[in-house]
Amino acid sequence: PMSTLKVDTIQGKTTAGTIAMPSGSVVQTIINSPDTGGATFNVTTFTEVNSAMRTSITPKFSTSLIFIQFNLLVGCNNATTMRHWRILNYDTSAAIDLGSTQSNRTSMHASARHRDHDANDADMMTITAQEVAGSTSARTYSLYCQNEAGHSSNLYHHHTTTDTSAIGYVKPMVKIQEIKQ
Repeated sequence: PMSTLKVDTIQGKTTAGTIAMPSGSVVQTIINSPDTGGATFNVTTFTEVNSAMRTSITPKFSTSLIFIQFNLLVGCNNATTMRHWRILNYDTSAAIDLGSTQSNRTSMHASARHRDHDANDADMMTITAQEVAGSTSARTYSLYCQNEAGHSSNLYHHHTTTDTSAIGYVKPMVKIQEIKQ
């Protein structure tokens, strides 16, 4: 015979952090898919893409891995300019787990140059980062972008340059997962 266990909440006897979970278990997932509208940038310092994309999580375990993912449509205006993105902890302005600069290179989570057919060409981007929680304090993550230094060209998020039914608009999606280690 098979048994069925139905629960509304699983809670540790004294605190939530005392629940034994196997390594790799997803503890919680936060999804944010705001209807931000389009955003156009022409900046050479890292600038927040859209405040509605800020997404918060309060880890249950200080040893958990926090996995952050941004999915968005990006149009680079058919330009030769390199575009860069970083995921930052909005509360501390710290970039999340960037590698070393590798000499003179800018550390980032994603980079693109779209020299395609015309200014309406766009691509879906998935930009990820991860860090160890380090505490059970709430934190908020956001996405920042910039053009390479010395270049001036519009960068489009969630849409492209032309406002017509032939061109798409995509709501961004942010996913943050806490994964037990």
